[in-house]
This record gives sequence, structure tokens and C-alpha cells, in this order.
Amino acid sequence: MVFASPFSDKYPKRVWDSLKKSRRGKDMFAPLNNFLNSTKLYDYVLKHTPRYYLFAMAGGCVCCYSLSNVVDYFWKKANKGRLYNDLPLDTVAADEDE
Repeated sequence: MVFASPFSDKYPKRVWDSLKKSRRGKDMFAPLNNFLNSTKLYDYVLKHTPRYYLFAMAGGCVCCYSLSNVVDYFWKKANKGRLYNDLPLDTVAADEDE
């Protein structure tokens, strides 16, 4: 007998008892899992290797772009008044004349 073989029905009673207890709907992330299963994302995208790679690359690009914009926003907010864009135009013109 090979333990955990799907072709064997000679499991001990304790194994059959544990298999009868299902975690479906009891987990904290059950609503998230139900939502992801309803979108069929796995069936259409993640099941096929080329689509998976394209999805991962596109997702990485979108995440990097959005993270960069968020960091730039907070950087500009923290350094307001000290950046070149915040200088008055007459100060910039005076520096160019010198």
C-alpha cells in the first residue's frame, strides 16, 4: 500500500475521518477564494504557460508604474517648497543671468 495514493482505498479509519471534515466555507479567506473562483481567472489565464507569463509581466509593469507614482507623490508632498519646481520664476531667471 502506498500512502496518499489516489488509487488505493486501504487507508486507515482515521484518514477517512479526516477526509470527511471539510474546510470549505470555514476559512477566513473563503469569500476571497469564492470571488477568485467566480472570475475564472485560473481557467482563462493561469492554466496556460504563455498566458501566465504575459499576465505576470504585465502585472509587474503595472505594479512598478503605480508604485513609482505613489512614491513620487509622497516624495513631492514631503519636500514641498524645497524642490526646483517650487522655486519662484524670478529666482531661476536671476541664476541664469549670472
